[in-house]
Amino acid sequence: MAPHANKPTTSIEANSTSVTEGSTALHAFLALHPGISFLRCQWQDYSGVVRARIVPIEHAISIAAEKRQLHVPACAFQLTVSNDNTPTMDPRGNHRLVPDWTSLYTQHGLDPDYATVMCRVVEFLPTPPEPNWNYCPRTALQTVVAKAEKLLNVHFLVGFEVEFQVLKLSADGTLGPHSTGLGRCAISGLRDPCFPHVKEIVKILLDAGVGVGAFQTEGDRGQYEIALEPQSPIRAVDELILAHDIIKSFFARHGLVATMAPRPVVSDKQAAGQHTHISLNPPKNEASFLAGMLRRLPELCSFFLPYDLSYERVQPYLAGHIVAWGSENRAVPIRQIKTGHWELRCVDATANMYLALAAVISAGTMGCINEEPLLWPDTGLIAEHFPTAGTEPFPKSVAAALERLEKTSDSFQEFMESQIVRHYIVVKRFEASLLRDRSPEANRQMLNEIF
Repeated sequence: MAPHANKPTTSIEANSTSVTEGSTALHAFLALHPGISFLRCQWQDYSGVVRARIVPIEHAISIAAEKRQLHVPACAFQLTVSNDNTPTMDPRGNHRLVPDWTSLYTQHGLDPDYATVMCRVVEFLPTPPEPNWNYCPRTALQTVVAKAEKLLNVHFLVGFEVEFQVLKLSADGTLGPHSTGLGRCAISGLRDPCFPHVKEIVKILLDAGVGVGAFQTEGDRGQYEIALEPQSPIRAVDELILAHDIIKSFFARHGLVATMAPRPVVSDKQAAGQHTHISLNPPKNEASFLAGMLRRLPELCSFFLPYDLSYERVQPYLAGHIVAWGSENRAVPIRQIKTGHWELRCVDATANMYLALAAVISAGTMGCINEEPLLWPDTGLIAEHFPTAGTEPFPKSVAAALERLEKTSDSFQEFMESQIVRHYIVVKRFEASLLRDRSPEANRQMLNEIF
């Protein structure tokens, strides 16, 4: 993976977000986009739901100068996908949104009135009075990347493949396929009425400064893929969230539902992943990094596949079904593209990718620190694509994955310098218990609409 070169200047990058630099970044952004009236201050919760408060641009300028603060109730990381509060939520205090002014983006081709910025979230309670950053996924990823790059003397690059399908609402209120063009790069699929919309979406992404490597028809029928260019981990997730929002918002304006959910239609075998590319540059200690990921892969599933519906993809050629890797082998969960560059196939779009990347980079780096040996064979070199015996199967549910994560949570939290993993387990277990009381199809429809 190579860095994306010649990026447009519609997003503002800086090395820090001090008061002066934050104000400078915002004013420079507004000079490029004088028509912006509102700023959407966003964060992503543990359920993968992107939430936001919207402020007039005059208030945003005050926030950047730290003359004004932006708060939400103390629930930023205490909500489930169905908007239920967790039993552990403390009604006291508040959560402060702290914009990262390096993540400013406009969606000029979609809505020229708005810009977006991603935020870190810090908790303030009456006691203790100190700010608590322990629950913020963006902060955790920033900590992990800085720590891992210093320890390994490498630079991480991350890229995502965004797979999505377009659905329509039927008379009985259920969602069914709308796009039907032939997939797997078939040119005939480009004649589907949805494809001109896909092309317009790519133009909006490019105009916003998002690197797009390629786009094509995908899946069996009616699916599309937009491959995003590799970026630093934080920037990669910021662009992924923007891409999801633009795709869904564009089709919503046409009365349609674009979804990245793992299995949109139960009667259709087609599934959607969010294949995640991660590379070490230069590829130092790559064998131990790969060993660290493989050794902890079952517990990483709790971040990569965070809903029971996610496990409908746990099979060869989709998410993979055993702990295994292989050179250019798409039947296993980790495909090695070249030394130090892997595609994680066992990821879907319902994940909080700040937290998922923090976890997988922690796992790989712990493998390097412990000099863990690569005990798993390269399945790209065997005739049957993956071993048939003596391999560890994937968890079959989010509950099973969370159980595995609980056993290793202390080591993850120590490396992340955060309490985020144990809190994540509490939230996701409560959420899973609520979703088990709903019908699978009600859950499927909810995930289709949100993701």
